[in-house]
Amino acid sequence: MRTHDAPRPTRRHRLCTAGLFSGLVAAFIVFMAEPAMANTQGVIDVLNRLQLVIVVIAGTAVAVMLTFAGFRYLLASEPGETERAKSALRSAAIGFGIVVLAPILVAILKQILSGE
Repeated sequence: MRTHDAPRPTRRHRLCTAGLFSGLVAAFIVFMAEPAMANTQGVIDVLNRLQLVIVVIAGTAVAVMLTFAGFRYLLASEPGETERAKSALRSAAIGFGIVVLAPILVAILKQILSGE
């Protein structure tokens, strides 16, 4: 008896799903946050919390990607697999750098825009 396997989701589908999930999490955080007052401090507080949550989620995703890519590199037996694992490690390292530098860049941008 022949069974049909479900087709694997494409990379584009996985990226869209991740983007949708991230957007839903961000919307949940914004709507569930304390009601913002008419002043800008409430908006700034919500944005700071949102930034923290995004950095935590992105940092966790990068850690998982680094671990997965490291295992792929250790278990690679063919040169093609090794190159793909190296590429995944390089991409995860770049992502880690972006996650680490993002709060610093946002702080610099806030300082420039606030005129302090």
